[in-house]
Amino acid sequence: MKLIHFQGLNCYHDCMITLANAFGLDYTAAFSGLWSEGRLRYDPICGVFLSRRIQETLEIMGMRLDLPLTEKKDREIGWSDIPAGNLVIIGMDACLIPWCPLYQLLHGPHYFIVQKGASMQQDCFDPTYGIIGQTMAAKELVSNAYALIAVKMDPSALPVTAPHTGPAPNPLLAQSQEVLKTHPETLRYFLERARIWVNGSEKNALFPAKYVDCLLAGRYLFRHFLEERDCSSENAPLFFSRHYYDEWMTVKNGFYKAALIRTNSAAFDEACHLLTCLFEQETELAEQVCSGESKHESRPIP
Repeated sequence: MKLIHFQGLNCYHDCMITLANAFGLDYTAAFSGLWSEGRLRYDPICGVFLSRRIQETLEIMGMRLDLPLTEKKDREIGWSDIPAGNLVIIGMDACLIPWCPLYQLLHGPHYFIVQKGASMQQDCFDPTYGIIGQTMAAKELVSNAYALIAVKMDPSALPVTAPHTGPAPNPLLAQSQEVLKTHPETLRYFLERARIWVNGSEKNALFPAKYVDCLLAGRYLFRHFLEERDCSSENAPLFFSRHYYDEWMTVKNGFYKAALIRTNSAAFDEACHLLTCLFEQETELAEQVCSGESKHESRPIP
């Protein structure tokens, strides 16, 4: 099994993409709509926001992820029902994973892949750290996991595409058109929710930064999709600009600062302003693409 990890993927998505590749799917297609994605889902298991579209696209292609089994009894039943040879995504405290750098040092959520075998020792694959050849007892896996996710491939769900006779579709154009439709609402929704979150509990005050972190990851992955489709930096310069990603990091860090210093709204207001400017830059790029202009000079955030 080829293990896949690159910038923009977290350990959970490392597992999903590695399995998609193992099933022979074009996993990069799962990144094709991430620029315009604005409504993310909150994962209460790890306390982070995740893309909806990555999993939805893989499901359309035939890869099914069962709901996470988080109760020990459910994990025991679920594990016993999984046929030998099938693949499973396991979520476990990194402090309990022998090959993890955080083993017996720090607690934190981590995901890896297990191929169920007939013996007690199960083969484990960790895409994030590029580790193969590790094993763990089935009893230990089921007992120590906080989530067990069975993965299935349904060949009948694979989309059937007719031969294409015209010009190849332009994925950048398609996303640009959607960005022009959705970006205003995405920004309005986020700014409205962010103000509620930052004035809520300590846990919720971190949500704006975590939301932006997922949006940033989506842009790294969309860039990866463009690179795989041979889209040049002249056509989408923002996605190939280091300064652009530095600006996103500044926004994320600004929201983290705002969560820690809630008595003063200056950090929060500045992060909102910088994010608004980033959305304006992206809208300008989308307009350029839709108007047929291939070059677009990004302007610095004021």
